Amino acid sequence: MMRPALMRPFALITASLLVVTGTVAIAETDAERAARCAGQAQIVAQAVDLRAGGTDEAGTTSRLEASDSGIDPKYAPSVSVLVGWIYTLPPEQMTAEVATAFETQCLGYKP
Repeated sequence: MMRPALMRPFALITASLLVVTGTVAIAETDAERAARCAGQAQIVAQAVDLRAGGTDEAGTTSRLEASDSGIDPKYAPSVSVLVGWIYTLPPEQMTAEVATAFETQCLGYKP
């Protein structure tokens, strides 16, 4: 389970992504937010898998920015921010729980 001290960065990362992606959170509908959070959580999940598999940060970023990554192109600006964040976490946290926690925090973020 994620430790409470590690949950705080999720809010900061979520707020940063709103700026990076140019999304105006106030104008975002619940459905749009759910889609964005799911799309960004997909990036987190793939980044965790690649890091756990031994891919370095640059390689992970390149693979997730590739057209065949399965990442929706509208979330491409989020890739480098999220990958950078994943590589700051301790190796023992490279589990599916990171993406789940990210999505939960993203959905609950109130600007």
